Amino acid sequence: MIVLSGCSTHQPTFYWGNYEQLVYKMYLEPGSADASMQIAELETVIQKSAANGLRIAPGIHAHLGYMYALEGNMAQAKAEFQTEKALFPESAVLIDGMLNRLEGAKQ
Repeated sequence: MIVLSGCSTHQPTFYWGNYEQLVYKMYLEPGSADASMQIAELETVIQKSAANGLRIAPGIHAHLGYMYALEGNMAQAKAEFQTEKALFPESAVLIDGMLNRLEGAKQ
């Protein structure tokens, strides 16, 4: 019985989806992953995470918020930054800075 319990499947702490490949592609081939394409990909990752009851990985909502800001959708950008901060309170300093810059961009 002890031997068989060691073969149990390991559930990852966070769901990453294809986020890492998206970021890799974004840096490897600049321009190949524009903001609207990244928004669609990130939304899919978030939806799959929720559908499977898995915790979304840190940084995904912040990245999505940044992409929304690049598209000019400041309300959605703010919502994504706040979601990141709520899910990962340790990111508060970074996210507060992003929210402050976002408010400055509005003016």
